[in-house]
Amino acid sequence: MLESIIGQVRYLNPEWKGRTDRPSIGDRESRRNNTTKRDVPIHDARGADLDLDVAGFLLAPHDSAVRNFHDEAEVAEAYYAEMVALIKRLTGADEVRIFQHVVRTEDSTDFNKAYARFVHCDYSISNPRENATSAFEHRDVALDPAKNWEFAYYNTWKPIEREVQQNPLAMIDASSLDDGDVVDYYYTGFGEKVLTSMPVASSEHEFYYFPEMQPNEILVIKQLDTRPGRAMTCPHTSFNLDAPQNALGRRSIEVRLMCAFAD
Repeated sequence: MLESIIGQVRYLNPEWKGRTDRPSIGDRESRRNNTTKRDVPIHDARGADLDLDVAGFLLAPHDSAVRNFHDEAEVAEAYYAEMVALIKRLTGADEVRIFQHVVRTEDSTDFNKAYARFVHCDYSISNPRENATSAFEHRDVALDPAKNWEFAYYNTWKPIEREVQQNPLAMIDASSLDDGDVVDYYYTGFGEKVLTSMPVASSEHEFYYFPEMQPNEILVIKQLDTRPGRAMTCPHTSFNLDAPQNALGRRSIEVRLMCAFAD
């Protein structure tokens, strides 16, 4: 049997399920108004048999050549290339493009760069094919019209500078997630208002985390997939561990990527 702990996560308030209007989250007040804390079992994923196209996430080894993850130019030049190569190797994608990256630290003064403390997806799962096609066109990627294309979006998440002693990520196993639990909402951040998704609570959801993640490890989390028979999305959140008072704050980098697959 897998070892597990009890963690507290914030879910979207259940009254939003089935409504035609959408909530908006962009600061601590709107997060408190639209979410509710719940205690959930969170399993140790290191003892689980998980697959990126079933559970929606996996852990992989990764040593980076980057020496300063706070240097935007170094990250864009070196780390982006590493992430493209990693995702191509793990998924077999024909085209990979990067949206953005975010470095998170124990500094909570900026809501957009602080730990994400509510269960969420990075993108809306509504109209995924149309949204993905538009995103590639916006980045001047010419996909061969003679081929049938499928799309998937991923988030890579890596500790930097030290192991994760506090505020790790918890992921919902996508195989335990009903698409009907996922609701669109507006996230306001980084100067724009974006339609994305998050789930309401369900007793069927199975949460996992990787204890004591190291800087030479990386999480790959699927956020959207147009291919049938595969995990569509993997909601996730930061959560507090019952850690010693002197546990160091978590520092991490996440990169959001979109992939195209020629069928």
